Amino acid sequence: MSIVSRILSGAIGLILFAGSHATTWAPTTVEDPIGTGTCEVHEPASYGSYIYEWPSKYDGVYWPFTDRHWIWQCAESGYLSFGDDFGDLTADEISRIRAHLNEPSSRMGSELERLESLYRIRDKDDQFWAWFYRVKAAILTSQADEARYDALPLLEKTAESLDPGFELVQVYFVIGDYHRRFGEVDTAKEYFSKARAVEWKDEDGNTQVGSDYTNKLIDERSALIP
Repeated sequence: MSIVSRILSGAIGLILFAGSHATTWAPTTVEDPIGTGTCEVHEPASYGSYIYEWPSKYDGVYWPFTDRHWIWQCAESGYLSFGDDFGDLTADEISRIRAHLNEPSSRMGSELERLESLYRIRDKDDQFWAWFYRVKAAILTSQADEARYDALPLLEKTAESLDPGFELVQVYFVIGDYHRRFGEVDTAKEYFSKARAVEWKDEDGNTQVGSDYTNKLIDERSALIP
């Protein structure tokens, strides 16, 4: 199960994974998929259900994606990636990335800008970019709404292809809250209602309608509508 799937699964039941209110990381060494050396990075060690109450929950984004430690980078080659798909590269992607990293400009800009430029030359679909922009919104401050604006049409497209499940519930909520942020109240209410009405089966085969966790977020954000 991927780290994203584990995080989403935990959000359903708010399961406590660690007793303290601090996340921890463990240093590790991984092979550089672009070069011939290794990279010193960090992997999640422990966390608890408190991560689902941090402000990034309104973007549907959770630790470790809210922490810069999860952007793995190799000092020698200059390669960057989120930790969960660090080595998931095709031969064509590796060739394109190597060519890009040979350009002096590839080392310019912020860490997040360099990360985005590398993902641009990887084979990523609209669903990934809907996620990436949400992560940007959760990390950034002054440019957060710009990232949300970029994510919105991709999220709406993603929702059309998702099967009923917690992810669809969450995507509907995030779409609704983004519309609320942009003053589109009627559309926000429409998507909030959709999030509450999704009928799906959990891992135990039990039928769920919406999500108690997401319904709580909807109540919080609905209270902000004039």
